[in-house]
Amino acid sequence: MITENLDRRSFLAVLAGGATAALAGCGSANKGASSVDESANETMHLTFVGDDAFAPYRYLETQKDGSQKVVGLDIAVADEMAARLGFTYEFEPQKFAATLASVQGSETSFTMAMSSNPEREESFDFTRGYYQPLVGALVLGGEAPASIDDLRDKSIACTTGTVQNKFIAAVLPDADIHTYDGGSQCLQEVLAGRVDVYLCDGAEGQSMRDANEGLVLGLLDRAETKDYVGVYRLMAAKGAAFVPQLDACIGDMLEDGTIDKYIEKYVGAAFKWGDDVSAAGASTVTSE
Repeated sequence: MITENLDRRSFLAVLAGGATAALAGCGSANKGASSVDESANETMHLTFVGDDAFAPYRYLETQKDGSQKVVGLDIAVADEMAARLGFTYEFEPQKFAATLASVQGSETSFTMAMSSNPEREESFDFTRGYYQPLVGALVLGGEAPASIDDLRDKSIACTTGTVQNKFIAAVLPDADIHTYDGGSQCLQEVLAGRVDVYLCDGAEGQSMRDANEGLVLGLLDRAETKDYVGVYRLMAAKGAAFVPQLDACIGDMLEDGTIDKYIEKYVGAAFKWGDDVSAAGASTVTSE
């Protein structure tokens, strides 16, 4: 099922009215699967900005020819939107700390796996959620932390500016918190024994645990984190013309089971939405 006003011509018309100047002529490191119909005369081009070391959402996979390609849940969802709406995109790898500024300064850029909050909503627009995260606590050996109390008196690594960073700073303001530009740096601090815990996205922690012998992962109960960690959404600069259309497309994919298919493939069956997608919420903008 395709939501009303989500055909390719309508999508192109919206973009043409809001942000045509920057949408042509870029090379692509990782393009959406479909181009627009030839009758539309031009293909709209967006830029997906984000960390490429954020498995299982975005990560580099070595291909048979030895080249590397960015894959993951977010890429699969972005490719599906591109196929349904008829745009192309390139993936531009950046550390998390630089992503917000890059997206805010462009009418044709977006990122994914972002939680909304009042502070961010002053500068950015968000789609409804496409994924429900858990907060993970990654440690080297021993018993996995499973609650806020288990994190007391621990040294904690976080990626700067993430919801996990803001969560732990709010609930344990006196904790020994160390911030880094990316998850891979946080992981290395734990592996080297310089910090006790990497507080991370739960699925990211799951991937790191599976790839590194000796790591143990705990998942905090959503009841403890829900006031700080919301659903993951697509985020773009405030007023970006394409957000309502991408939001509606995500709604279609939640309803028809496409997103659950990708979640099962890249994250695991335990993380699927199932029949209840009410927690996805709504976009911060209204689709016309």
